[in-house]
Amino acid sequence: MESRAKTSPKDWPHPIVTVTLENGEVFRIELYPEEAPNTVNNFITLAQKRFYNDLAISKVIPDYLIQTGDPLGNGRGFPGYLIKSECRQNGVSNSLPIEAGTVCMARSSRFNTEGSQFFILLQKDSRLEGYYTAFGKVIEGLPILEELSNEPASGKGVLQTERRVKTVTIETFGYAYDEPEVLSPVQVREASHF
Repeated sequence: MESRAKTSPKDWPHPIVTVTLENGEVFRIELYPEEAPNTVNNFITLAQKRFYNDLAISKVIPDYLIQTGDPLGNGRGFPGYLIKSECRQNGVSNSLPIEAGTVCMARSSRFNTEGSQFFILLQKDSRLEGYYTAFGKVIEGLPILEELSNEPASGKGVLQTERRVKTVTIETFGYAYDEPEVLSPVQVREASHF
């Protein structure tokens, strides 16, 4: 049997994320470290630290996207650091298509401003391909998110009745993922502030 230490995450089974909403509904996401390795490391690290637990669904656009991962709830929250955008327009090979169920990192108008916020597309949008870090796909429960996206919301996409993520857990199948590589203060200054 090959030692896990001698293999790469690209050869491991894809991690599976289970997201449980406060009402008990569940959806699952498959992560793709071969497309966005540092982003996957970041997501797993945050989930294992329970960072995503009890955060609000911060933004919805009917039949288009659901967004969460903001600890402040105002669109400006992040985990205290930023990571590099792992997408083609930022020099990273990432071929994951942006379609219904694709999970992407949210960012400001500039690259390299990702932290913890992510969104799930509910329809294909090829305009985003190459510009946003796609790192996973919903493999179970997409209708739950489609229904959630159509709940009454303000013009800014804030749900009138708040919905929260209760827990986010990760099945890594016994493999250990590294902490993410974070941007230096100089790199952060070169990016932008939220």
